[in-house]
Amino acid sequence: MGTVVIVDDHPLIRIAVRILLEKKGHTVLAEAGNGVDAIQLIRTHEPQVLVLDLDIPKLDGLSVMSHLKSSRFAGKILILTASASADFARRCLKAGAAGFMSKDGELDEIANAVQALLSGLSYFPGDTMALSREGGDSRTHSASSPLTNREITILRLLIKGKKNRDIATTLFISHKTVSTYKSRLLRKFNATSLLELVEIVRRGNSI
Repeated sequence: MGTVVIVDDHPLIRIAVRILLEKKGHTVLAEAGNGVDAIQLIRTHEPQVLVLDLDIPKLDGLSVMSHLKSSRFAGKILILTASASADFARRCLKAGAAGFMSKDGELDEIANAVQALLSGLSYFPGDTMALSREGGDSRTHSASSPLTNREITILRLLIKGKKNRDIATTLFISHKTVSTYKSRLLRKFNATSLLELVEIVRRGNSI
C-alpha cells in the first residue's frame, strides 16, 4: 500500500477520499485546502501519490503540477476534478499527471486509481489515452492560440458563473488582473461577450 497527500478545498471531499483510501490500507500523510500549502506538505512528506483537485485557491492545480515538475517530484499525481472533459484530461496528462478522475463519476474507484499508479500504470479515460497516442486532435479548443494554464483556470471559473471578484478572491489575484485575462480570452476565442465565449467553449466541449 502507498502513502498519499490529498489536496482539495472541500473538506467533505478530503474526508471521503481519506476514508476510501485508508479502508484499502493506504496511508494518508496530510491534507491541504490550497495550492501553496500543498507544495509545502509535499516537500515535507514526499508522498508516493498526490491526489490533486484543480480548482483550489492561492495556487491552482495546474500551477502546482508545473511547480512539482520543475522540482522533480518523484511521486505520482492523480487529478480529481469536477471536470469530465476528455480534452482537459489530455492537458493534465501532458502536464505530468499519471491519472485523472472526475468527481461526477464513482468516487469509490479512487482506491483502484491510486493502486494503479503505485503499480506503475496510468489511470485515464480510454479516449484520453487513445487520442494521446495519436498525437491528439486539432480540436483541443476553439481558441486562435494556445491557452496558458492560468487562462484555462479562469475560463473554467467563468463558465461556472463565477464573477470577477469571486475569481480574484479564489486565485489571490486582483480584480483588474481577472479583467485582463477575460479580455484576452475573448480575443483568443474571437468572442464579443462572455455569453458568446461560454457558448463557444461549451459547443467545443474543450474545458
